[in-house]
Formats: sequence, C-alpha cells, structure tokens
Amino acid sequence: MLETLSVHPRICERIRSGPLGRWVDDFVDVLAGREYAKSTIRRHVQAAAIFSDWLDQQDVAATDIDETLVGRFVSGLSRRPSSTRPSGRESAVAGGVRLLAAHLWAREVAARRRPVAARCDTDQWLERFNDHLVHVHGLVVGTRRIYRRYAAALLAECAGTPTPDWSRLTVPTIAAFVQTRASRLRPSACRAPVTATRAFLRFLATSGVVPARIEGAVPTIRAWKHASLPRALAADDVQRVLAAVDETRPGGPRDRAILLLLTRLGLRAGEVAALTVHDIDWHDGTVRVAGKGGRERRLPLAADVGAALVAALHSRPPTSPPAVIFVTAQPPYRQLVGPSVSAIAKRALQRAGVTVGRLGAHVFRHTFASQMVRRDVPMKTVSDLLGHARLETTAIYAKLDRETLATIALPWPGGAR
Repeated sequence: MLETLSVHPRICERIRSGPLGRWVDDFVDVLAGREYAKSTIRRHVQAAAIFSDWLDQQDVAATDIDETLVGRFVSGLSRRPSSTRPSGRESAVAGGVRLLAAHLWAREVAARRRPVAARCDTDQWLERFNDHLVHVHGLVVGTRRIYRRYAAALLAECAGTPTPDWSRLTVPTIAAFVQTRASRLRPSACRAPVTATRAFLRFLATSGVVPARIEGAVPTIRAWKHASLPRALAADDVQRVLAAVDETRPGGPRDRAILLLLTRLGLRAGEVAALTVHDIDWHDGTVRVAGKGGRERRLPLAADVGAALVAALHSRPPTSPPAVIFVTAQPPYRQLVGPSVSAIAKRALQRAGVTVGRLGAHVFRHTFASQMVRRDVPMKTVSDLLGHARLETTAIYAKLDRETLATIALPWPGGAR
C-alpha cells in the first residue's frame, strides 16, 4: 500500500485518481514481495505518478500501454549529462516506468505488443532483420539491439514510416545519415553506425527491395589500426585492486571472484556475467566461456580463482537463481549483466586509487593480454585465450613488447632524437 511507504499525500492522490490508480497498490505489493528496498519502491511509485500524469494528458488508458507507448514516453524524458555518453544518461524515471509496464503486461492489463495485423510495415521489417542477425550472423542480444536501433533510425529518417518508401534510400541520403550519426560518437565508437547500416542494407538487398551492392553507399570511417597502446595495469596495481576488496561485506566474495576472472583469464564483462555453475568443470579444473558470435572456449581454472568462485557461491542470498553464480547485491536478486560487472571493476579501481584511462572491466583484459605477450606466449595462443575471431585483433598487443620492437626499429634520419 502506498501509505506504508511514506509517499507524499499529494502523490498518492494524483496516482490514485489517474489512469494507473487501480493497479498501483498491486504493483507496490509485488515489488515488496521481491524484496525491493522501501526507498526503491518509493522512487518507482514517483516515476509511476509522472507516467500517470503523462497518460492523462495524452488521454491514454492503462489498457493501451504497449512497448511503443513506453518508448515514446521515455524518449521525451530529459537525459543527465555524461562524459562517457554523448546523448547523456537516461533518467531514473525510465526504469520505474518500464518496471510498471512489465507488471501490467504480466497481469494482462495491457499487451506488450499489438496484434501482428495491426503492426506497421516498419516494425515487421525490423523483426525480420533481427531474425536474420540471429540465424545468419549469430549476433548476441546487445549487438542486435544496436543494429536494430540504427536500422530503425535509417528507415525513419530516409525511407519514412509506417510504410517505407524504398526509392528514398539513395546514395546521398544513406551517406548523410551515417556521417551525421558517426559525428556524434567518440572515435572508438564511430564505426558502429557504419557496420550496422551496411548489415541492414545487405539484408534489404537480399530481400529484393533495394538494389544489390547499395551498401557501397555507406562511407568508410577512417580509424587507424593500432594507433594507440592498450591501457594496461602494472602488476602492483592489480594486487592493490584485489587487496582493496573487503570480503566481509555483502557482495565482497562476489566482487573478488569477478576481479580474479577478469585478471587471471582476461574475460569480457559480459562473459563473466553469463557464467553459471554448469560452465565449471571442477574435476578437470576448467571453465567454459561463451564468447562473441556463439564461439565457446574452455580455459584453465587456477586454484585461487576456483576458491574465489566457491566463496562467491556460498555467499549468495538464499533466494538467488540456483544456477547463477553472480547476482545483484540488493533484492530482487537476479543475474548480473555486463555493465554491472564493469561497474564493479570501476569501483574496485577507484577504491584502490588506481587511475588508468577509462575505468572498467576491459582494462583488466588488456592487462592479461599484455602480461601474456611480455612472457613470450605465442600470439596465436593469446588470441585463443582471449577468444578473438581473427589473429589481427590480437596484434595490437605486440606493440607492448617495446624491448623487442627496439631491436628492429630503424634509426631516425639525421641522428638520434
């Protein structure tokens, strides 16, 4: 009940008299049953009140709330400035509204998606493109989401909606779209609209709605390979990070196990988050890792990493999903995702006072690879351990062996500088 949360009476009155009034108490009860903190429930109720006011202004009933409507509401929220995200961070209200919408869909108050017959041509093309990315390219959910977002933007800006006019997808419009999108991104990320747009245009060409090879209209974004050195930590810094973990606090054993997987095995954040108890072979001392593109690899499990995993499993809350190794520290307990693992790594670096470029999980992967190269491990072996699809991806770490590079460096013209 709202009254048990110390919600301001005006907010209670607003939400009870609005389109969501009949379902807000049930929403609160469900969150409480999932062991959400009262402060979190209160924040979600405040988000529901804002959403309720918006629904009232739009003259929309709760039974009409679907994914499209939620997306329209969220897109209109102001975003917080962020140094790492050009468009800023999403408002906290968005999370509460999505949670409320999911509750209404689960209760069958509203439908997440409209019937297929009522859906527009654009949505159907995007769904077909998503299926193509799954079955032909084997892309993971996160990559498909990025590709689909750029595909939707291309259709909206260049072909029109709800029924695309394929004749409007011309070389100039495609080139302008990609250049505009790439100009908003950091140099390391500006190739995303290029790759996504090319993939979508190839899909449309195979479907016969646009000319073959139209993907050639996508301009190439120059990104010099190996133009910089990977950011890596010194061995002492790694030990400081591990030593800074307080295993007596809730989540401490989990964080230590995560950091050891990052530093000893060089896993990606998403690979760590996806691990389950079924991936570990305690008898052989190995761990199975599901990498990018559906590629699996089996890695040796060192004794200290195995012991940390056991401690993390024993420290999980009783209501955690049984097969999941790493869960959230606060209820409702659910499996971590890649960004959460990266956030744990970032906090660990900050606690240890380690500063290195962009803080996150990937710096440990760079550190692992750099250590392998400096120990003269063959580049093919390093590539296999990292799960790279191409050896050239691993070649950047060859630049870290400066002593060997110095022996083959040519003298500077005109003398030493």
